[in-house]
This record gives sequence, structure tokens and C-alpha cells, in this order.
Amino acid sequence: MNNEALVVGISSFLAVAVYLYIGGRLARRPVSPESRIPAMQFALFWIGLAASTTLSATLSLLASVQPVPLGLALAFEYYEIVVISAALWGLICYLYFLYTGRSGILPITILYMLEFGLLVYYISASGPNGVSVTYGSVGLTYSSAFVGPIVIVAVLILVIPEFVAGFAYLRLFFRARDRTVRYRIALVSGGLLGWFFLDFVDIGSRSGGNLLALFAGQVLLIVAALVVLMAYYPPRFIRSRYGVAALSEPTPVVST
Repeated sequence: MNNEALVVGISSFLAVAVYLYIGGRLARRPVSPESRIPAMQFALFWIGLAASTTLSATLSLLASVQPVPLGLALAFEYYEIVVISAALWGLICYLYFLYTGRSGILPITILYMLEFGLLVYYISASGPNGVSVTYGSVGLTYSSAFVGPIVIVAVLILVIPEFVAGFAYLRLFFRARDRTVRYRIALVSGGLLGWFFLDFVDIGSRSGGNLLALFAGQVLLIVAALVVLMAYYPPRFIRSRYGVAALSEPTPVVST
């Protein structure tokens, strides 16, 4: 049995449950009519993240007990490209709306359609010929990994927009005067930037596959995601101590 893959698979499914819960809560939160579509796009990000994590977690659990067939791993890779492209589209649309007050659906849709095409082309052109399991995560091996400007553009689109959008939204913290608004901006931007940073750093892989580090890496991702949820539904002690309001409250609850 591959213990690394087992730990990654189980901990990833814990993350799936949290992401689905966050997506469901955010999809049902009260918003103004003009904010309904952006709010649903933000919920789509979390649901898409849950779907993507489900795909990778399923492969990890399978790899913990038997070799993963190439056809299955390749199919899941293509599914994940679809899901991730849709999820990031939803996130960037939402953050663009928060920062500008306008819809950026058309240019952002074009951007992520381009990203989808580039990633599919990369996999197809590289000639996948096998399956690898590295630190519990299942990936593809290629006969001749494709390199060049296409790969660079694909990586930049995959990584840069969420960090740019997150920091741009964080800038609004210094313009806002309302305590609840400032609290919400800090936690949403901080939670999202933290999640993407942790995902990029990949603590489990950097530890060389240490089982505790693999599990801790997923736990930290879950904590970063819950920080975002707390932005909209702060615990009562935070509302009382700092005078911020939950979405269902017309006015902040301030301790006396």
C-alpha cells in the first residue's frame, strides 16, 4: 500500500467537504440583485475547487492500493482542466466585480478559454505515456514534454491573475471606512492569497513526502478556506469584540 497516496487521498476528501460547504453557504447568502451573478461565480469557484480536489483525491486513493491506468489518469487530467478553468473564471469574475463594480465576463471568459486550449494542447503535444505517483499525488509522464512560449503563457495565466486580483482587492482595505467592510476585505483577500500561496508552495512535496507534512498541508488549505467563510459569517465572539456584522445582521453587534 502507498501510504503517502492514502494520506493525500483521505485528507483531500476532507478538504472537498469543506469546499462544498463553503460553496453552498456562499451561494445562499443574501446579496443585492446586481451582485447575484458575481456571488454565484464566487460560489462556483469553491464548488469547482471541490470537484477538482475530488478528481485528484480519487486517483490518490486508487494509487494507494493499485496502479492507476493511463487512460483513467489522462481522462481525469482533462476533466480537471475543465473544472479548474471554470473555477478560476468564477473567482476572477467575482474579484473583478468587487474591485471595479463592473462585470468583466467577456474578457475573463476569453482569457480562460485560451487557458483551457493551451493546457489541452500541452498535454496532447507532450505525448502522455505513463502515470507517476509523487508524494501521494498522481500525475502523467510524457514521451517528450512540450516546451516553449505556449507553456510559459499557460503557466502565467494559471498563476498570475488570482494573485493580481487578490492584491488589488486587498488595496480596497485602505480606502474603506466601515469596520465590517474592512474586516471582510482583509479576510477574503487574505484567505484567498493564503490558499493560493500554500497550494503553490506545496508543503507536503517540499517535505519529501513526510506523512504528517502531507496531512498538514491539506489542513492549512482548509484553514485558509475557512478564513474566507469567516469573512461573511464571523463567529459571535469576533462580532462582539470587533464590532463587525454577519451577512444576516443589519448592524454590527458591538460589546458594551
